[in-house]
Amino acid sequence: MLWVPLVTGLAIVLAIIQVQMRTINAQWAILLSTTFMVVIMTSLLPKFAEIISVFSQLASEADGGPMYLTPVLKTIAIAYVASFGSQISRDAGEKTIALVVELAGKVVILIVALPVIQAILYSILGILV
Repeated sequence: MLWVPLVTGLAIVLAIIQVQMRTINAQWAILLSTTFMVVIMTSLLPKFAEIISVFSQLASEADGGPMYLTPVLKTIAIAYVASFGSQISRDAGEKTIALVVELAGKVVILIVALPVIQAILYSILGILV
Protein backbone atom coordinates (compact mmCIF):
# COMPACT_ATOMS: atom_id res chain seq x y z
CA MET A 1 0.00 0.00 0.00
CA LEU A 2 2.90 2.34 0.55
CA TRP A 3 3.82 2.02 -3.11
CA VAL A 4 1.21 4.50 -4.29
CA PRO A 5 2.35 7.44 -2.12
CA LEU A 6 6.00 6.63 -2.82
CA VAL A 7 5.53 6.42 -6.59
CA THR A 8 3.31 9.52 -6.57
CA GLY A 9 5.86 11.48 -4.57
CA LEU A 10 8.67 10.40 -6.88
CA ALA A 11 6.53 11.26 -9.90
CA ILE A 12 5.87 14.77 -8.58
CA VAL A 13 9.57 15.35 -7.92
CA LEU A 14 10.39 13.95 -11.37
CA ALA A 15 7.77 16.19 -13.00
CA ILE A 16 9.35 19.26 -11.40
CA ILE A 17 12.78 18.16 -12.60
CA GLN A 18 11.33 17.41 -16.04
CA VAL A 19 10.00 20.96 -16.42
CA GLN A 20 13.47 22.37 -15.80
CA MET A 21 15.25 19.70 -17.82
CA ARG A 22 13.07 20.12 -20.93
CA THR A 23 14.28 23.68 -21.32
CA ILE A 24 17.91 22.59 -21.01
CA ASN A 25 17.99 19.19 -22.76
CA ALA A 26 14.76 17.55 -23.93
CA GLN A 27 16.46 14.24 -24.77
CA TRP A 28 17.60 13.73 -21.19
CA ALA A 29 14.11 14.56 -19.93
CA ILE A 30 12.63 11.81 -22.10
CA LEU A 31 15.33 9.37 -21.00
CA LEU A 32 14.67 10.23 -17.36
CA SER A 33 10.93 9.62 -17.62
CA THR A 34 11.48 6.36 -19.52
CA THR A 35 13.97 5.19 -16.89
CA PHE A 36 11.49 6.04 -14.14
CA MET A 37 8.83 3.96 -15.87
CA VAL A 38 11.15 0.99 -16.36
CA VAL A 39 12.33 1.04 -12.73
CA ILE A 40 8.79 1.25 -11.34
CA MET A 41 7.48 -1.49 -13.65
CA THR A 42 10.42 -3.77 -12.87
CA SER A 43 9.84 -3.35 -9.16
CA LEU A 44 6.15 -4.21 -9.64
CA LEU A 45 6.79 -7.46 -11.56
CA PRO A 46 6.37 -9.65 -8.43
CA LYS A 47 2.93 -8.10 -7.92
CA PHE A 48 1.99 -9.05 -11.49
CA ALA A 49 2.94 -12.65 -10.68
CA GLU A 50 0.52 -12.58 -7.74
CA ILE A 51 -2.25 -11.19 -9.94
CA ILE A 52 -1.70 -13.88 -12.57
CA SER A 53 -1.75 -16.53 -9.84
CA VAL A 54 -5.11 -15.29 -8.55
CA PHE A 55 -6.55 -15.20 -12.08
CA SER A 56 -5.28 -18.74 -12.72
CA GLN A 57 -6.88 -19.97 -9.52
CA LEU A 58 -10.19 -18.32 -10.43
CA ALA A 59 -10.08 -19.82 -13.93
CA SER A 60 -9.47 -23.31 -12.57
CA GLU A 61 -12.32 -22.96 -10.08
CA ALA A 62 -14.68 -21.75 -12.81
CA ASP A 63 -13.67 -24.57 -15.17
CA GLY A 64 -12.79 -21.95 -17.77
CA GLY A 65 -9.19 -22.93 -17.96
CA PRO A 66 -6.73 -21.03 -20.07
CA MET A 67 -9.23 -20.59 -22.91
CA TYR A 68 -10.59 -17.41 -21.31
CA LEU A 69 -7.76 -16.50 -18.95
CA THR A 70 -5.04 -16.23 -21.59
CA PRO A 71 -6.83 -13.66 -23.79
CA VAL A 72 -7.76 -11.58 -20.75
CA LEU A 73 -4.18 -11.47 -19.48
CA LYS A 74 -2.82 -10.78 -22.97
CA THR A 75 -5.33 -7.96 -23.38
CA ILE A 76 -4.29 -6.37 -20.11
CA ALA A 77 -0.61 -6.64 -21.02
CA ILE A 78 -1.17 -5.18 -24.48
CA ALA A 79 -3.16 -2.29 -23.02
CA TYR A 80 -0.38 -1.44 -20.56
CA VAL A 81 2.42 -1.72 -23.13
CA ALA A 82 0.51 0.37 -25.68
CA SER A 83 -0.29 2.96 -23.03
CA PHE A 84 3.35 3.24 -21.97
CA GLY A 85 4.55 3.48 -25.57
CA SER A 86 1.94 6.08 -26.38
CA GLN A 87 2.77 8.18 -23.34
CA ILE A 88 6.50 8.06 -24.01
CA SER A 89 5.83 9.17 -27.58
CA ARG A 90 3.68 12.04 -26.30
CA ASP A 91 6.44 13.05 -23.87
CA ALA A 92 8.81 13.16 -26.82
CA GLY A 93 6.39 15.46 -28.63
CA GLU A 94 5.38 12.83 -31.20
CA LYS A 95 1.58 12.90 -31.03
CA THR A 96 1.12 11.11 -34.35
CA ILE A 97 3.32 8.21 -33.26
CA ALA A 98 1.41 8.08 -29.96
CA LEU A 99 -1.90 7.79 -31.83
CA VAL A 100 -0.51 5.03 -34.06
CA VAL A 101 0.72 3.09 -31.01
CA GLU A 102 -2.72 3.41 -29.42
CA LEU A 103 -4.46 2.29 -32.60
CA ALA A 104 -2.12 -0.67 -33.00
CA GLY A 105 -2.77 -1.67 -29.38
CA LYS A 106 -6.52 -1.53 -29.90
CA VAL A 107 -6.36 -3.61 -33.07
CA VAL A 108 -4.17 -6.25 -31.42
CA ILE A 109 -6.49 -6.33 -28.39
CA LEU A 110 -9.42 -6.95 -30.71
CA ILE A 111 -7.54 -9.77 -32.44
CA VAL A 112 -6.60 -11.38 -29.10
CA ALA A 113 -10.18 -11.02 -27.82
CA LEU A 114 -11.81 -12.60 -30.90
CA PRO A 115 -11.99 -16.14 -29.45
CA VAL A 116 -13.70 -14.85 -26.31
CA ILE A 117 -16.11 -12.69 -28.32
CA GLN A 118 -16.85 -15.67 -30.55
CA ALA A 119 -17.55 -17.92 -27.55
CA ILE A 120 -19.88 -15.32 -26.04
CA LEU A 121 -21.79 -14.93 -29.31
CA TYR A 122 -22.11 -18.71 -29.69
CA SER A 123 -23.43 -18.94 -26.14
CA ILE A 124 -25.99 -16.20 -26.82
CA LEU A 125 -27.04 -17.87 -30.07
CA GLY A 126 -27.33 -21.20 -28.23
CA ILE A 127 -29.69 -19.65 -25.72
CA LEU A 128 -31.79 -17.95 -28.38
CA VAL A 129 -32.11 -20.97 -30.66
